[in-house]
Amino acid sequence: MNDTYKMMIVDDEFEIREGLNSFYWERFQFQVIGLAANGKQALDLMQRNDVDIVLTDIKMPVMDGIELSRAISVHYPHVKIVILSGYKEFTYARDALQAGVSEYLLKPVDLKHLSESMMKLKLLLDTERQSSLKLQSYENQLANSLPAARDHFFQSFIQDLLPEYHEAKEKMSLLEIEMNATYYCCAAVKFESNEHPDASLPDANKFTKAITIIERHLDAGQCHSYTLKKKAGELAVFLNLNATSVPPRRSLSLLFEQIISSIEQETGCRSIIGLGEVYPSLLSFPDSYKQARSVMERNIFWERSGLFHWDPANELQVERKEYPYPYLLETKFLDAVLEGNRDNSSLHFQQFWDTCGLDSERAELPLVLRYLTPLFTMLERRLDLHGASFEAMANLHMPFSEFIEQFQTLSQLKMALDRLISDITLQIKKLNDVVQTTSHSAVQQVKKYIEEHCSEKITLNQMAELVYLNPSYFSIQFKKETGINFIDYLKNCRMEKAKELLRRIDLKVYEIGELVGYQDRKYFATTFKSYTKLTPLEYRQSFITY
Repeated sequence: MNDTYKMMIVDDEFEIREGLNSFYWERFQFQVIGLAANGKQALDLMQRNDVDIVLTDIKMPVMDGIELSRAISVHYPHVKIVILSGYKEFTYARDALQAGVSEYLLKPVDLKHLSESMMKLKLLLDTERQSSLKLQSYENQLANSLPAARDHFFQSFIQDLLPEYHEAKEKMSLLEIEMNATYYCCAAVKFESNEHPDASLPDANKFTKAITIIERHLDAGQCHSYTLKKKAGELAVFLNLNATSVPPRRSLSLLFEQIISSIEQETGCRSIIGLGEVYPSLLSFPDSYKQARSVMERNIFWERSGLFHWDPANELQVERKEYPYPYLLETKFLDAVLEGNRDNSSLHFQQFWDTCGLDSERAELPLVLRYLTPLFTMLERRLDLHGASFEAMANLHMPFSEFIEQFQTLSQLKMALDRLISDITLQIKKLNDVVQTTSHSAVQQVKKYIEEHCSEKITLNQMAELVYLNPSYFSIQFKKETGINFIDYLKNCRMEKAKELLRRIDLKVYEIGELVGYQDRKYFATTFKSYTKLTPLEYRQSFITY
């Protein structure tokens, strides 16, 4: 590692420039790499050289020291600025401080005072360099562990270890997984070798190439995806696509027909692909995967290759719900309760009840348990994050199934649940009101922190801890203050910062991605295009004038 800091001296008087250049800067590990007679010359030199410190006079022709300091603060914010000035007036010092100057020294400079200031500056630079190295080490470790962490996240879907919706979205943001489109679906894929039918599985190279072909076609078809390797020769492919004039099942059919053809042509392998149902929620991935794998296994048994869609009429062996689980309504209901909004919590619970068919003649106890147990189990988790619980608020002990089973009729159960939801929502509102007076300043503090630390990994839990609020309450108040949820606000801030940096020409696109908190270059480019409708390179080129 190079421990030397690079320094530039800016003064319009030749004798002063040379005199300062002759100072023994090496004792502070400073190396003078350029001399300039005014601010414009200094900026020209900085475009061609890395600089850590600029030592400048104030009064100079063309561009003075204050203008130079302002330009450096905007375009090179990491650079430390030291002003040597013959002006004692307060206005000059005030302007210098507002321009981001680190030290303001008066001429004629006392060498002892200059040495003390430079040593203080060196210690500051040492601290920042060490912090930067630690952060880089952490980011490298994180980048290396991202694939395994992503695999673990998607494996949890297959194993039915479902997170709560907002928790899932935050994890996807932290893991830099781009899945914000309209529809969600799973494919189960198996490859078999045409060359050696007895040894049906393809070799490792062909298997890897087949995965590359899948990802290539899905990218070209603007379908976000994640491929999870299962046992040899088998994959789980998680799919996310936008609404278009073509129905989503038809779009996926066209894509996978092309994939099957390309895999056979380029690897000599045949594909057996099961495609599950398409849903509007990512929390439906487990259902879609079970369906996809079921239809894939049936066609492997029948020794058939190609693309096969899940059909509820033919999938009797798959345990199915009578109605799809309404994850979106679940999320709306849980959010309303934790906001303390009694009207909305009642409305969304009724919608959930009706959507699940719990008022129908077939709403027997097993069906009721199937829908209400996961709903209220998830509510218990959200209450716990909010600093509350069923036990404290309603003297209700989990498991929730025992509460349901004590009622003899469905109408009695519904009335009891309506009362329970109303009481809990009212208590949550009171709890929210107690701490509401601190929420505005807390949100402002977090917004400022995000602005200053957007290159770092930032989570909702970290920010809640920073302002001494529980994560659930902080999440709700943050959305009330800003109009959007925490994850979207963080992404928007990073994208705006990226737009600002892309207007500069001294940083590569991947470096800008890292500066705004993205280790995965492809994920940064995809997120930026989703935000601006332009790739980072296209956005940069739009600001270049010829």
